[in-house]
Amino acid sequence: MSFSLLIIDDDEDIQLILASVLAPIEGLNLRQASSGLEARKILNTQIIDGVILDYRLPDMNGAKLLQEIQDTHFSQQPRVLMLSALDDADLKTKWIHMGALAVLKKPFNPFDLLAELRDHFDF
Repeated sequence: MSFSLLIIDDDEDIQLILASVLAPIEGLNLRQASSGLEARKILNTQIIDGVILDYRLPDMNGAKLLQEIQDTHFSQQPRVLMLSALDDADLKTKWIHMGALAVLKKPFNPFDLLAELRDHFDF
């Protein structure tokens, strides 16, 4: 089974960490974007099953992009897991109410990330 996952984060180190943690997962097609604009292009042209979305992007905040993902009717609505360096319970609750499946605080434990992905995504 194939699963397409889009990582949206402007931090190259985070992208590398996520890619290395996720590399062993069989059937995972990994895409990466460093900005909201780049992510929009991918979301509009490819079928994406899941998204790991950072809150702070250079051209918009992740909550705005999360809202756009939830409001847009893609052929398959991607499921979203948020990442943030902010430790704000109110924001986390807001993002969950907006449609995020989970919110992980940076720096994150790779095993916690994998557990969240396995709980919410089909791989």
